[in-house]
Amino acid sequence: MKTAKMARLHLLFALCGIIALAQARSRYKKDNNCPEGWTQLDKYCYIYQHDPRSFRDAESICNILGGNLVSINSLKEHAVVVELIREGAGAVVDTWIGSHDAIEEDDFVWTDGEVVNFRNFGAGQPDNAGGVEDCVEIGADDSLWDDDECSEANPFVCIRPVDKKDCH
Repeated sequence: MKTAKMARLHLLFALCGIIALAQARSRYKKDNNCPEGWTQLDKYCYIYQHDPRSFRDAESICNILGGNLVSINSLKEHAVVVELIREGAGAVVDTWIGSHDAIEEDDFVWTDGEVVNFRNFGAGQPDNAGGVEDCVEIGADDSLWDDDECSEANPFVCIRPVDKKDCH
């Protein structure tokens, strides 16, 4: 008798768990057209990656995830990225974004090919200190951009388009 009651109880718990997961998934799909763990702003998805990588390695990881290092095109977008960093790291830390001038000094481009129509460098930046700073990070000291050596290991933020097949 006890075994039958336990079996029914386990079945009830399993069914409740399945229903809860299905409801959470349907809410997730309605509110966010991004993969799990990503944050949506307009037509893009963003994710903070806390494992420090060189600029090149960070871009490769973002490519594997279906995107690029983040391109930032407005103050609103910059604020969202800074908040993702703050939430992910517990504070703003030096974090790679997708801008660089490795091809030609002072000619900054985004790794995703977006047109550079917004810049948010801090005072005295970019300074290309030592003639070797070609990659752009959001700085821990002021949450503004500065250039740094691309070989430095920093956390990073990726961007990708909203997954069209999930849109409603």
